[in-house]
Amino acid sequence: MIIPADEILEELRDALRAACQPTSAERIVRGRERVHALPRAQVLANLEAVAAQVLDLSDYWEYRRLLELAASLDAALTQRLVALGLDHADTDVKEAAQDFRA
Repeated sequence: MIIPADEILEELRDALRAACQPTSAERIVRGRERVHALPRAQVLANLEAVAAQVLDLSDYWEYRRLLELAASLDAALTQRLVALGLDHADTDVKEAAQDFRA
């Protein structure tokens, strides 16, 4: 069965929120599992744009959770997301980026 692209993007939005915003480890893991269950090519092609839409990338917690998720998906994606935080004014965001720098 082929899932329409707009449905995949909506699921990616919801799964990213679930993977990056909660403080419960169980909920974060379930969100990550949802992301991993989606078609990999579409996740890699859309994750950055969707994350910018639904997450607060200036929030240390959400940004670090996004980096953790990205690291489980693709090294190049992770490094692109790291670049967003390296010059950030918030020292915690900058530290998270440095932690994931290759």
